[in-house]
Amino acid sequence: MAITYRMLDPRSHTARGRDKSITHKPGSPIMVTADDGKSQDGPRPVAYLLRNTASGGPNTYLPGAREILLYGDEQCREVLATVTTEHGTGFGFGGPRFVYRVLDPDGELIGRISLRRGRIFRIGRSHWTMEQSGTPPVRGSAGRLMWWALWWTVLLPVNIALVVAAFSGLAQDPVTTPRRIVWRDGAGRAVMSFRGLAGDYRVIQDHWDPRMVASLVAIHQTYVSIAISDSTDWYHR
Repeated sequence: MAITYRMLDPRSHTARGRDKSITHKPGSPIMVTADDGKSQDGPRPVAYLLRNTASGGPNTYLPGAREILLYGDEQCREVLATVTTEHGTGFGFGGPRFVYRVLDPDGELIGRISLRRGRIFRIGRSHWTMEQSGTPPVRGSAGRLMWWALWWTVLLPVNIALVVAAFSGLAQDPVTTPRRIVWRDGAGRAVMSFRGLAGDYRVIQDHWDPRMVASLVAIHQTYVSIAISDSTDWYHR
């Protein structure tokens, strides 16, 4: 049974990657929802997200740092999990690598999420790894090779114009590279996917901790555009 996760950001100026099927009060925190397709009530809230400005960890201010609190209630009183940065900088072979830990309220490790970014001005194929405690890691790469080939050839003149417009503040929509990701296990079986156009995350295997998936959504949604702005990146807003 597949479960579909989405982000609902009431402060966003764009509709991409956002779930509009749930309404909530203005000023409410960003929400990650899940829908198993069975409930007549539709998607249910999984976690409410807030940037953790008081973490004070050694990696908090590194370029790739993400410090996030996941709450179980809209009033942000019940902490479900904490995302903290284990490795947030560096330009090793293959591009910068960032590692994030997901901890439960007692500080126990739920899992790790790793990102290896593209090498050329961040316009390249990113590689994501998820490792939940007690299970083998799964890996996925952003975009299909065919779409990357078109992105760098046929669509290159248009993409250059869009990139310039995005960084100059003229673009109204996030500038994105090919984004579809399919996470696979060691045997090559698909266990999770992100659909760029729909902006949702489909979890195929049921052993994944919802807090782990919600943390992935929270982190990944800060990397959906190559031009960070108030309307495309909830974390840096």
